[in-house]
Amino acid sequence: MYLLKRDNFWSLKETTSLGSWMWRKLIKFRALAKSFCKVEIQNGQNTSFWFDDWSRMGRMMDVLGNRGCVDMGISRHMSVAEAWDRRRRRRHRTGVLNLMEEALDSTRQTRNSAQDVVLWRGKDDVYKPSFSTKDTWNHIRTTATTVTWHNGVWFPHATPKFSFCVWLAVHNRLSTGDRMLQWNNGALGTCVLCNNAIESRDHLFFSCVFCSEVWSAVAKNIFKANYSTDWHTILNLICGKWQNRTESFTARYAFQTVVSVIWRERNKRRHGESPNSASRLTNWIDKQIRNRFSAIRLIGDRRYDKGLQAWFDTRN
Repeated sequence: MYLLKRDNFWSLKETTSLGSWMWRKLIKFRALAKSFCKVEIQNGQNTSFWFDDWSRMGRMMDVLGNRGCVDMGISRHMSVAEAWDRRRRRRHRTGVLNLMEEALDSTRQTRNSAQDVVLWRGKDDVYKPSFSTKDTWNHIRTTATTVTWHNGVWFPHATPKFSFCVWLAVHNRLSTGDRMLQWNNGALGTCVLCNNAIESRDHLFFSCVFCSEVWSAVAKNIFKANYSTDWHTILNLICGKWQNRTESFTARYAFQTVVSVIWRERNKRRHGESPNSASRLTNWIDKQIRNRFSAIRLIGDRRYDKGLQAWFDTRN
């Protein structure tokens, strides 16, 4: 609150140097946020007369600007409750000022002791007292056709950082050696895991000898006859329809875990850290998958009760 002092969030100058980087970013996005937030007046104590959207006219400051404070006799720091209590209704020559007086008077008549309610625009443009990240995102994002690989990247009980890594890989946006060479001809483009080829997404997942060893140890008994080291073939497999929910989750989660662990190992080696063997990475992956099934059981999702046993069966 020290950043606001006597001001309102909506009235702060966009050029302020106070606060963190995140706070200044929030200030810059206020114009977008304005259409998502309204206030339902109750006692009027926590609602700014000028800067909050509490009437059908919208934000009063947007209607009249700074001159309105003088014309209405209401200072820029007043709440709606203070506007009720510290002044009497006036008659104005300007129509919009009289409309403001009517808006203020109508809310005064319904005044009560309850706290003002902040409303957020949700699905179907209905304002609700609860904020929904999903609804807000759907309002501001640009919709596109659903991609065929979405269920292999985003699925229930996935680990978000693993999903994000795979999402980048699907778009070929990981900073692999071949891409770094496009930015800088002097960059090291060779794969640091095998030192035998230019590092690309398809090489890392899983044409590289080292990565193929890790992938084989984890996935061969999952995919069986469909086992492959080709990126596109694997992606088509994990994104396809599976008859068994547990097998589907195991394949997808194992794939994401392997991709993430290999990418992490690659980054460590590029930054001079000690290398880990393929068997050690495999053990980490095995432990991560076992822990994931245990965590799913702890949160009460019984659909994957046989998952841990199914995973153990692939270890033989």
